Amino acid sequence: MSRKDGRFVTFYSYKGGSGRTMALANVAWILASNGYDVLLIDWDLEAPGLHRYLRPFLIDPELSSTPGLIDFVWDAARVNMTPAHEGLQSARTEFPSLENYVVGLDWDFHDKGSISFIPAGRQDENYAQRVNTFNWDNFYERLGGGNLLQAQRDILRANYDYILIDSRTGVSDTSSICTVQMPDLLLVFFTLNRQSIKGAAAVAASIRAQRGEQFPIYPVPTRIENAQSDKRDAVLKYARRIFAPFLAHIQFNQSQIDPAQQASYWRTVATPYDSYYAFEEVPAVFRDEPGDPGKVLASNERICSWITDQLVSSLQPEKEELREAVVQAYVFTEDDDIRVEWEPRADAFNFFYGAVERLQRQLRRNLWRWATIGFGLFFIVFAVMFLFKLNELSMAKSDLSIAQSELSASKSLLTEVLDDAQRALTIQNDNDKNKSIGAIVNKITEVIVKGQRNQPGNAK
Repeated sequence: MSRKDGRFVTFYSYKGGSGRTMALANVAWILASNGYDVLLIDWDLEAPGLHRYLRPFLIDPELSSTPGLIDFVWDAARVNMTPAHEGLQSARTEFPSLENYVVGLDWDFHDKGSISFIPAGRQDENYAQRVNTFNWDNFYERLGGGNLLQAQRDILRANYDYILIDSRTGVSDTSSICTVQMPDLLLVFFTLNRQSIKGAAAVAASIRAQRGEQFPIYPVPTRIENAQSDKRDAVLKYARRIFAPFLAHIQFNQSQIDPAQQASYWRTVATPYDSYYAFEEVPAVFRDEPGDPGKVLASNERICSWITDQLVSSLQPEKEELREAVVQAYVFTEDDDIRVEWEPRADAFNFFYGAVERLQRQLRRNLWRWATIGFGLFFIVFAVMFLFKLNELSMAKSDLSIAQSELSASKSLLTEVLDDAQRALTIQNDNDKNKSIGAIVNKITEVIVKGQRNQPGNAK
């Protein structure tokens, strides 16, 4: 696989309920449908929920046995605190990689793009304890966590086109990692009320102070109602003024802040409220029509256009039958914990074919890793076969040496027989001659027995 130069994009909101995670899922699907390899990271450790939007496509929908980000940092901290024993290789060489915590989605993008996922962590009875007891200050200050995450960032950047991070809300250690250290650009989602607007603007100002004036920030208003238009328009006007200093990078003339040049941006990214999406975590890519104005998907397509420098501006949709099957898989049922199969039953061959294609993509993505493993297995098998043959050769050599020794002894006995036979011919006494002949017969028998033992059929 060729080395990529992936872009890290963080989806952040000061308050919950802004549709941030929904937008991330939609943007991921839009990108992947256009041929890009996308990685999603659920960094909202305190309230993970990204996996809910991916539920029908995960082998372990509830993540009950799937490790993730919090498990990675715990594993890394344990390895870092393990002393290197004298004479042994340092434990630091066995550092875990975030790549080991990636899971794939069971979806066919027709051999174009892909979506991979790093969950927040294994959702078992100890998850909350692992999150609440992890010391991020110690991880950064004493264990070199900043350098570790930077190294992982470089690895992921080389393997994916876009890495989308679902950040923790508010102000916290983990949200700062997502908004300051990791991203190349930041999306700030907010709803139309004071606490959401002012909180998001304050965080954006703090990030800009740490990352510099050139760091791109995109404020995104969400859950915009059609009702109460006067109040809505007044709050939108206020939000545009508050966030205007962060949008100079989208202006043609960036010498000074000009709200007029930013007006088209606000019209494109404003996300409407759709009550349908208030009940189930179904991505809009499966329900809305691409480009349909006034829909959630259309605003997310325009967001996608901004973060890709206008390279991607529309979803490449699936067949309507397949989309309907996926939407149905998200519907609440009495047996909601049972995984629902979203594939149309009549399309079993296409499902099998898609599974083969997904396997091919995974093999191509990890070509060097699989080639190394294959070469290692080949070398091991070859070495074992060589040792078996070497052992057989050693045994054959030993048998040959024994046969040669017995052959030499047989020759010696045969010589003795010939000598005894010549002496027997000169003996006149019948008793002595009979004894001599008996001894000769015994020696001849011994030679015959040894000769039979050394025949090819009786030796290895």
